[in-house]
Amino acid sequence: MESALFLRNLWYFALHGNKLKKGKLLQRTILGQKVVLGRDRAGKAFALRDNCPHRGVPLSEGVFDGETIACCYHGWQFNCSGVCQKIPALADAMAQLHKIRVFAYPCEEVSGTIWVYMPQNPEKPLGVVPPPPDLLIPANKQFLHVEQSLLDGNIDHATIGLIDPAHVTFVHQSWFWRSRNSAKLKEKNFEPVGIGFRMKRHQPSSAASGKGYRLLGGAISTEITFQLPGHRLEHIQIGERDFIVSLTLLTPIDEKTTELNHIFYSSLGWMKYIWWPLVHLGRTFICQDVKVFRKLQKGLESDPKLMLMGDPDAQARWYYELKRHWSQAQETNTPFSNPIAPATLRWVT
Repeated sequence: MESALFLRNLWYFALHGNKLKKGKLLQRTILGQKVVLGRDRAGKAFALRDNCPHRGVPLSEGVFDGETIACCYHGWQFNCSGVCQKIPALADAMAQLHKIRVFAYPCEEVSGTIWVYMPQNPEKPLGVVPPPPDLLIPANKQFLHVEQSLLDGNIDHATIGLIDPAHVTFVHQSWFWRSRNSAKLKEKNFEPVGIGFRMKRHQPSSAASGKGYRLLGGAISTEITFQLPGHRLEHIQIGERDFIVSLTLLTPIDEKTTELNHIFYSSLGWMKYIWWPLVHLGRTFICQDVKVFRKLQKGLESDPKLMLMGDPDAQARWYYELKRHWSQAQETNTPFSNPIAPATLRWVT
């Protein structure tokens, strides 16, 4: 069975919470679908299909007072749950007005980030919706937003680039971090976890710790997890008490474009004093990926035959296998079974 490009019945990162203001509406495209997001007067985030069911005008073009959205075309009003409240042109009250609904996507705010659940079939009643992803920090803590970029490529190419260790040597070079001459043999242990896999906790390589991690002080260890549909979560332990969580989150916009967001949390109080240099470093790193993806898209225009080779591409093969098993589980309405087996991978980077 060939899995679809987009995976359903999963949570997708929509945007950082600081971009969603009370009384304002924002349109986002996720899996090719237009979604309107907002906050009600209590500050709770919501997400609706961005179409008025009357004539299809985007609700994001309407007027929002914190309780209802009024369509700009005929003034139909909907509450933040998508239930119709009023049709101004009707001379007589409509007893079953509440049966007119805009589809409401499950929407949750987690540590300052907004997530939207994309179901298999929005036309059918939702079943049990799982909780949003575990973002590895306490619920009362907030992620800082580092960078948002658009990648010229579909979610498959974007994800493979995200978990590909071999490109680092050639794409992410800089005088202050690494060069091609710093490439060394790496050996990492992996295990299945949730709807993905995890690189087991280990000490960073000497090249990295000598320039970057050493600044943090204390014993350093890191653990990197990948979860469907395209989330990379890195947890860096610093001594016994402190830690950093760095997340790279991929959201498919459509079949040709993927949005990449990088968010960050640190328990180290002094990090705020070097925040802007860190943001600049993150942007530099991501910009290198953006540039190489533009080159990748030029090559893909001729639809070449592609290959995956050896241990460096094992994670890419795992990704496709996870997608296939997830799609099959949704089609057959059966529990997902993680197909990944524990493994030790070796590569030079």
